[in-house]
Amino acid sequence: MRLYLNEYPRTFVVADSQFSLIIRHPNPQYSSHEHSHRHAHIHLEGRKAKEARSKNKSGQNKVMVEFVRTEALTLKGFSDITPGRTREKVLTGFLGFLNVKGQIFLGFITRSTKVASPKLGENIHMIDSVDFFCLNSDHYDGWINKEDEVHSGASSEEVESVQTGYPAGSVKRFLSSGNFYFSKNFDVTTTMQERGSPTSSSHAFNSSDSYFSRFMWNSYMGSELLEFRSTLSLQERESFDSAGFLITIMRGYAKSVNLKFSDRENALVTLISKQSCKKKGPLFGEWGCDEAGAVSNFVESEVIIYTESFCLSYVILRGNVPSFWELQSNFSKKSLLSSKKSKKVVFTRSSEASQHAFIRHFNDLGKTYGDIHVVNCLSQDPHTYKGELNKNFKSLLDAAIKSKDECNGDLPDAAVMQQTPTNNYKLSYTDMPISTSYMKKVGYSTINPADVVGPLNNAVIDFGAMFYDLKRYSYIGRQLGVMRVNSFDCLSKANFVSKAICQEVIELALRDMNIKAPHDLYIQHAKLWSENDDVLKHLTLNYQANMTKIQNSKSSAAKHSLKQQLTWKYMNVVGEVKQSDVAMLKLLGRLEDQDGVVLYNPFHQYVSLELKKRSSEFSYSKEIKIFASTFNVNGDVSHDDNLREWIFPSKHDVDKDYDIIFIGFEEIIELTAGNMMNVKSDNFIAWEKEIKKILEESKYTKEKYVSLWSWQMGGIAVLLFIKESHVSNISDIEGSVKKTGLGGMSANKGGIGISLTYAKTSLCFVCSHLAAGFSNIDERHQDYKTIAKGILFSKRKKIKDHEGVIWLGDFNYRIDLQNEHVKNLIKAGSFQKLFEYDQLNRQMASGESFPFFNEMEITFPPTYKFDNNTKVYDTSEKQRIPAWTDRILSMSKGETLKQEVYDCEEDVIFSDHRPVYAIFKASVAMINETAKKEITHDIYESYKKDVGDINVLITSSDISQFVDDKNSDDMPPPSSDAKKWWLEKGAAAKVSIPELENTPPEGENAMVINPRFPINPFVPTDEPEFIRKADLLKLVESKS
Repeated sequence: MRLYLNEYPRTFVVADSQFSLIIRHPNPQYSSHEHSHRHAHIHLEGRKAKEARSKNKSGQNKVMVEFVRTEALTLKGFSDITPGRTREKVLTGFLGFLNVKGQIFLGFITRSTKVASPKLGENIHMIDSVDFFCLNSDHYDGWINKEDEVHSGASSEEVESVQTGYPAGSVKRFLSSGNFYFSKNFDVTTTMQERGSPTSSSHAFNSSDSYFSRFMWNSYMGSELLEFRSTLSLQERESFDSAGFLITIMRGYAKSVNLKFSDRENALVTLISKQSCKKKGPLFGEWGCDEAGAVSNFVESEVIIYTESFCLSYVILRGNVPSFWELQSNFSKKSLLSSKKSKKVVFTRSSEASQHAFIRHFNDLGKTYGDIHVVNCLSQDPHTYKGELNKNFKSLLDAAIKSKDECNGDLPDAAVMQQTPTNNYKLSYTDMPISTSYMKKVGYSTINPADVVGPLNNAVIDFGAMFYDLKRYSYIGRQLGVMRVNSFDCLSKANFVSKAICQEVIELALRDMNIKAPHDLYIQHAKLWSENDDVLKHLTLNYQANMTKIQNSKSSAAKHSLKQQLTWKYMNVVGEVKQSDVAMLKLLGRLEDQDGVVLYNPFHQYVSLELKKRSSEFSYSKEIKIFASTFNVNGDVSHDDNLREWIFPSKHDVDKDYDIIFIGFEEIIELTAGNMMNVKSDNFIAWEKEIKKILEESKYTKEKYVSLWSWQMGGIAVLLFIKESHVSNISDIEGSVKKTGLGGMSANKGGIGISLTYAKTSLCFVCSHLAAGFSNIDERHQDYKTIAKGILFSKRKKIKDHEGVIWLGDFNYRIDLQNEHVKNLIKAGSFQKLFEYDQLNRQMASGESFPFFNEMEITFPPTYKFDNNTKVYDTSEKQRIPAWTDRILSMSKGETLKQEVYDCEEDVIFSDHRPVYAIFKASVAMINETAKKEITHDIYESYKKDVGDINVLITSSDISQFVDDKNSDDMPPPSSDAKKWWLEKGAAAKVSIPELENTPPEGENAMVINPRFPINPFVPTDEPEFIRKADLLKLVESKS
């Protein structure tokens, strides 16, 4: 990456080998009067336009950017100002725009050190140095090198002079302090599980997500650039990300250690802790939350173990109590030192306001992580200020749990599919008031304290961890909930408990997967957490250094230190703010006079708008064939020849050249209680091989199928195959799971969802296993609601948000008739009569379960329950009533899905269920990329003729023709009697009547409105609507 500057007109170009980012301010300031006079005549023509724009304050913050191929640029006259390797600097990535007192600076990472590798091919670097370049003024061009020279050996007076004169200097030093981290391989604000399969590489940003943006410390600088990135094409975005045209940074701790895991393989053990910067007001210290529920001292920590055969990831949280509180110290005349007895917690807002913020905090976590278990380490002593805070926390938590229980009752019919999923998580807690002496006694050793992990064992098993089999390319487990450690300051105690929980997760996961871990793994794990504690304490409580000074100084010195301590505590509230805190506020864009930067890109915006107008020239619809099936295999695997008839049923005369095949299994394995990683995927792998073999041997297609997505959660598993030639049409594929079995504590029931985009059409496939039992209709209904609300994809996308949805599985709905009556109706083939008593039919008819879904008419016998390897319904002692437990439903917007077949395969008899299948036609929106490319070229060439090519943009002194933002939010002028804002090109506001306008305005042949024509348009009449003026005069004369 190189950086170029054209001084007059002032333009920056950030260039990579393939693409370049052009950055220009419409009204730069030049310090040289000579240059100002030289260009005065050029700017004269555009002065009026500029003066009009200057009236708009936000216009001063507008920055013009364009992303173009480097080969299209002519950089003649540009200077290469890339920081040189002689200073051991390399332009690594762009941080965004920093606006300080009207001066807009471009921030770049110029020196870094590799500190971590969560997996092979993913590296995390610590920022050692950054540089800033002023975009809209040349006044500071000499300060960058000058500051480097000053710090290399100048007097303190010179250092002070540079620091006070350079607006971005404090932020430069703050970012270069060794506490910020980035990666050019992935978005460091996200977790391993959120990024997707550990075998795939992706530069996709998740910082646009409202949750993960809290860890992006340059969100103020880069938010507009993220929006700009979203307007780029897929190829442009990939180049934009890989080259580092925007880098997300986090603050906290990151480190990897390499160790010998076994005789055959090594392991990377990584710990990443990210401090949140979301809270309004003090981010650290003895404070509570803001109105949005964001708290001080909030940290997300993730442990990752990566070997050649597997990847294990676990996430844990910590943060202050989400309530409106602060700690106050009472000082006496005799002593300026505060003690524990003189401290008290003050609750600054009403309990109702705190309850609202408390619920918002946990709803935010629940949407991202799922279920939440709070490990409450606050003191239980009601006579202390910490005990007082604990009482407040318990009161808010109990009220929140009660409120959730009430909200989780029955919703109005059909409300679930429309509900915003903010409340669909379980909230629980465990009190763990461990003492400081206990922590010191145990320390960061390899022995995990049973007093800590014992009470949390059930929650640990329930939530699981992300475990990915790198040899089989499949998920063995996913983390379905999160622990939130709660202590007063969320530092040492929270860190100690977090380490213990993570070690317990690692031990249980490796035990369940029958993997023997070396003792060195736990030694290195403990060292990482110990270092993590030291670093986070240094970052969070650096003001505590004043405490020692207070205790060892005279009264006057104590007063001065005390002032510093109080100033830090009340930063943003009273007193002077320390320089490092000012730098933090600048970086986050929180100074009073600090405005954001607004980006506009004239070329891209013009092309995008024109492409929308001409979309019909390159878009079309295409029909694809989808096979979907559900099968409860009763924990068995079969190689029966009849399986081919299941996938390719000869009895149905329809096209079986499937493009997509989706199969959901239930009870694919027998579950073992007490295991966290309760998935043994041998059966799953066997079924995947069997299905793939059937597809490869099919006579209906000559194309090869590839396994696009496979996933298992306990007894539920899904397989998604697609023709190899169609893979290029698939994008945005991701999965989501939701457990419901045993109150969410086991994976024996629940649902798996797959979301993907085929060309431009979004599709969703869901497989679920609902509660069993003849009379458990309400439980099944609750399971449906939990899955419908709980399966979420990126950017909070829900099942119902897709254009086509296929939802199948063992729904376990029964038939409300006696056993013999049911069997008699089956023998008679009276399926329609039988269907009238089907529980799911009644639920759907009343609008309760699966609203907006459709089910094709059932013309096959009930698929449950049979004696294994027979065609005889259950003859066991329980004598279960036959039922259509296995179902396939669909939901479609417009004509996206059209079902052709709905049937079962009665000759596959090894299980107590029969496989049920459906065949769909799907209409998907396609893009002719070749045609689109040609049209884009035509639009661009037309634009060039009007305003010039991209080089005009970077060299022209008058860019007024580019300044108008096509996506500007400026409102049109208000309407009047003569003009209406919605009329294009200022057309006059008048009614046009062709019959009157196309005739002579005067004379006998002039046309007028017939007064005898009825006002009511529904009254039949023979009168013409218009008559000649001469006829009207005759009519008037006859009446007179």
